[in-house]
Amino acid sequence: MSMDVGQKQGASADINMTPLIDIVLVLLIIFMVMVPTMMKHHTANVPKKSDAPTPAANTSSNIIIEYTKDRIISINSEPVAWEALATNLADRLKKKAQKVVFFKIEDDANYGETVKLMDTARGAGATTLGIVTPD
Repeated sequence: MSMDVGQKQGASADINMTPLIDIVLVLLIIFMVMVPTMMKHHTANVPKKSDAPTPAANTSSNIIIEYTKDRIISINSEPVAWEALATNLADRLKKKAQKVVFFKIEDDANYGETVKLMDTARGAGATTLGIVTPD
């Protein structure tokens, strides 16, 4: 920031910063207002915790995909190769009225491969994906 002191003859070549700051502040306000409306929102259906005892889950009727940090995939404890996963899962989902697939994934498993696994399940016909958490 500078200031001229004394008598000076002629035109000054200094840039007037006030209009520039005004424009930047107006643009900042516009972007602050517009960004929340442009963001996509994904909702998560989280079940409420009830105090009533829950019956034991019938694991034979559920489709549970397990994925380990060693890149081993299994469907209901049956090992499956990556290449055969989509067709095997699609065959199992054809027999189901509710197209629900649960995932039991180790904490140290690769995140990118886990997402790819979920995308494969969605492409095979699963409409609802669930994650099994440790007790």
